[in-house]
Amino acid sequence: MSIKPMSSVMERRNAATMDIDRLSTHDMLAMINKEDKQVCDAVASCLPEITRLVDNATATLSRGGRVILAGAGASGRTAVIAAGEFAPDNKHALLAMIAGGAHSMIKTEAGIASDYDRGVKDLETIAFSNNDMLIGLSVSGKTPWLWGALRHAWSLGARVALITQDASSEAAQLADIVIVPPTGPEVVAGYNNPKAQLAQKQILTMLTTGVAIRGGRVYSNLRVDIPSNTTHWQERQIALVMEVTGCPRAQAKVALANANNHCRTAILSILSGMDAWRSRELLDDNGGNLRIALSQVSSLKLDKV
Repeated sequence: MSIKPMSSVMERRNAATMDIDRLSTHDMLAMINKEDKQVCDAVASCLPEITRLVDNATATLSRGGRVILAGAGASGRTAVIAAGEFAPDNKHALLAMIAGGAHSMIKTEAGIASDYDRGVKDLETIAFSNNDMLIGLSVSGKTPWLWGALRHAWSLGARVALITQDASSEAAQLADIVIVPPTGPEVVAGYNNPKAQLAQKQILTMLTTGVAIRGGRVYSNLRVDIPSNTTHWQERQIALVMEVTGCPRAQAKVALANANNHCRTAILSILSGMDAWRSRELLDDNGGNLRIALSQVSSLKLDKV
C-alpha cells in the first residue's frame, strides 16, 4: 500500500481563496458559501454511480443481507450518524462501523486508522459475508483500516463500494462502485476536508432516503414505518393515518389498535376495506410496500367485476 505524501485534489491550494484571510467577515463567509454550493453540482455529476449504489444496497437488503457503512475519523462518524438516522425503529440491516468503535465518535485515537489488520478483524467480528455489502468512506482512499476492511470484503466476493476523492487509490481498485464527487480544493488547505465531507453526507442522505423508498418505508412522500414505542410516535402514527386516508382521528385510532399499531397495516385496512389481519398478510406478501399492496387490492377488485 502506498505511503507517499498526499498530493490529491483536496491537498492543492484553492486559487479562488488565496486572499481569504484579508477579507471582511461577511466577504469571507460569502466566499465559503460560494465554494460549498459547488458540492451539489459535484454530487449531481455522480448520479449514475449513486443510482448503482442505491440499487445494489436495496437488492442486498431485500435478500436478507446487510449494508455496512464504514470509515475512520470524520468519515466514520458520518457513517454512524447516517445509519443511526436511517429508520426510527432500529429494526433494519443498514449498519455502520467506525475505526476504534464507539469511543471514536468522541475522540479519534492516533494509530487506529492506520491498523490494516484491525480493519479485517472488525469485519470478521460481525461475521461479514458475501451476502452483505460494504460501503467505504475515505476522502483520501488511503486509510489502512478501511483498506483492510475493503480487501476482506472483496476477498469474500461481497459487493464493495467506495466514496472517495481519489479514484486511483488502492481502496478504489477493490470497489465495484467508486463514487468520486469532484468537489475541488478546499477553501483552506492543510487541516480537514469540509467540502469532501459535505459531499459524503449528501451522498449518504441520497442512499438512506433511496433505500427507505425502495424498501417500502415511504408512501407518496411520507415515512410510514413509524413505531409506537412512545406517546410521541403514537401521535405521529395517528396523524399519518389521517393524512394518507383522510379519515377522522377516531377511525385512525381504531384502525391502529386493530393493526397492533402497525402504521402501514392500518392505512391499508382503511383504504382497502379489508380487516387488519388480511391487510397485514397482503403487506407481507409484497415486502411491506404499501403502494404495491394497494395496487394488488385494485387488481383483486377488478377481477371481481
